[in-house]
This record gives sequence, C-alpha cells and structure tokens, in this order.
Amino acid sequence: MIPLFKVAFLIAVFLVLLRKKVDLGLVLALNTALTALLFGMDASGFAAALWGALSSHETLVLVAIVAFVLYLGAYLQNGGHFRVMLDALKNLVREPRLTLAAPSAFMGLLPVPAGAMIGAPIVEEAAKRWGLSPAWKTFLNYWFRHIWEYSWPLYVSLLMAATITRIPIKTLSLVQFPFTLLAAATGLVILFRGVPALPFEENGRKSWPEIQRVLFSLWPVLLTIVLVFVFRLSIEAGLGAASLLAFALSRETLRNRARTLVRSLSPRIILLVFALMAFKGVLESSGALEALAGTLRPGGVSAYVLLFAAPFGVGLLTGMNQAYVAIAFPILLPLFGESRMDLVPAIFAFVSGFAGILLSPAHLCLALTVNYFRADWRDVYRLLVPAVAVVFSAALILLVVSLL
Repeated sequence: MIPLFKVAFLIAVFLVLLRKKVDLGLVLALNTALTALLFGMDASGFAAALWGALSSHETLVLVAIVAFVLYLGAYLQNGGHFRVMLDALKNLVREPRLTLAAPSAFMGLLPVPAGAMIGAPIVEEAAKRWGLSPAWKTFLNYWFRHIWEYSWPLYVSLLMAATITRIPIKTLSLVQFPFTLLAAATGLVILFRGVPALPFEENGRKSWPEIQRVLFSLWPVLLTIVLVFVFRLSIEAGLGAASLLAFALSRETLRNRARTLVRSLSPRIILLVFALMAFKGVLESSGALEALAGTLRPGGVSAYVLLFAAPFGVGLLTGMNQAYVAIAFPILLPLFGESRMDLVPAIFAFVSGFAGILLSPAHLCLALTVNYFRADWRDVYRLLVPAVAVVFSAALILLVVSLL
C-alpha cells in the first residue's frame, strides 16, 4: 500500500497547488522532482530519465503538432475566416433552431483558446428571434462548442491522452467518436424541447455559393482532414502541410504573417507539453508505475473508482483539459494496459475527466460565456448538469458492460 500512499501524496500536491492557482507547468516540474525523490531515483538516473523524455521522438512530435494547431487557430481567427463561415451558414440552415447550435459546433472543429467566445456573438444575434434567456444562450454556445473534444484529433488533450497511453490517435478518435455523436444528440434534444420551432425565412440566395463560402473559410481544417484520413499522412505532417500552405497563401504582408506566427506559438503551452512529457518519463523510469500496478488490482472496485475520481476531480478543480490528462493519466496507466480490450478504461477516464471540465467554473470557456451573456450560474447548471450526466452515464454503462 505504500506506493499507493506515495501516489496519493503526489495527487494531493497537484490539487492543493492548482487550487492555489500555481502555474500547471511549475506544478508538473515540482511533482516530477517529488516522484524521483519518493521512488528512490539517484541524481544520474533522474537526469537521464529527464533528458530521455524531453528529447524523445514522441515528445518532439507532440510539440510540433501543438505548434501547428496553435498557428492554424490564429490564422483563421485573425483572417476573419470564422466570420465568413458563420455568415454563410445562417443563409443555409433551414431549421432556424440549428443556427443556435451550428456556429458553436463549427467553432469546435479547431481548438482556439477561449474558443466559445468566437461563436457567442452569432448565438446572441440568432437568439433574438426567440428572446432566449441568458442561461439558454450560455448553454447552447458552450455545449456545442465542446462536442468534438471527445474525438477530434486536433485537440491537445486527446493528443496527450494518445501519447501517454500509446493508443494510436486514429484509434482513440474513432472509438470515442460515438461520444461526440451522443453529446450532439443530447444538446439537440434539449434545444428542440426547450426552444419553439419557427418558420425558415427565405432570403433568395443560392445555396451552392454559400456552401462554397463555408468550405473555403475552413479550408486548412478540411485539408488536414483529407491529408490525414484520405492520404494517410501522419497528423503532424498533415497539420504541417496545411500550416505552410496557409502561411504562403495569406493575404497579409510578410511582416504581419510572421507576427501571426510568432504570437500563435504560446511558450506557456509549449513548455507545458515538455513538462508533461518529463513527468511521464520520470514516472516510467522511477518504477512508480510498476509499484502502483502491484498495489492496484485492475479488477478491484477501488481501482475503477480511481478511474473516475482522479480525472474528474482534477478537471473539476482546474477547468483545464491538459491538467486532467497530464495528472491523472500517468497515474492510471497500470489500469489502461495496451491491448485493444483495455481501451474501455481509458475511454471511461477520458470522459470522466471531461465531465469535470464541462462542469468546472474555472473552465475559461464557461466563465467567459456566463460573463458575456450575464447568465445566472444556477440557471446554467440546470441545463448543463443533465447533459453532462447523459454522456457520462453512457461511458459508465460501457465500463460496466465490459466487466461482465
């Protein structure tokens, strides 16, 4: 049981420091050193493990992927591509209520910090026809923005989860895609039950030009999808090609293009990736995971409680996607395994952590959206909690069935 107490201490340090709003990268660095100390690594072994983790191929590939994602988000946002897409979309949707969901859903295709704020003005405008309350506007903008994070391979949290568990990103995206569908369906049921139908207002515009505007506004995202899923390029190669082409075809001056590139590369996020991989590398090299595996029984009830409690608790307290993956997943590795049959615990842990994220008042998207619409938190949670419960229940049922 001693290894379990050591791991519990590491988690407690994480949670206490994050609750005090200490930077996640610093917390990871501290717990990396604590891991080495608690599990008896000498200085030379610690240094070797640290260097090996920071210079490994998987670490460098992950950093490249994150950098490309950040640049494409900045390119599309600064170039006004999102606005063009949303304007065209309003002229295409024949079920008016879908204009309350589609903008935010499209925004979710490419990760952008505080991305829910991009679709908020469109939801605000569309909601005028119904006179929706601030809580409804908050829920619709927030919920549909995040339906993709279970499966869309451009999200850093999913990439990190795939890297830590060594489950191929394409496999993890595919097996978790039903949760994206369920989240979308859940949101639509709530939308259609709570918002009355209205007739479509004909505008006389032809559909095909509007479709072209939507597709053109999202061309880097669509190009990445084609390169990865049709031409079978790696995710980093597909993103790299789309980023290079976006940079070359930008209508901005070369100086402004360079400025967009530099500003998109957040040192804090890049350093966070390195800190995560350092923590993961030291955990593996210190023997902590093997010791934990000897303590936790994969078939025991406490182990499956941990599958929920660790990622959910971190997600709820921090509101940070990277945090629950970075903190909980390395600890839970002994419960995941590497075979295809062991995908279910990893899926359950991911959905549990994301449930905490969605409910966290510290989640930047939720906090900013509530503030933008001046909504009451209690009214927002009355809509949000049942929706989260539906998706989580599906993951719980999947876990229980897999154990029978």
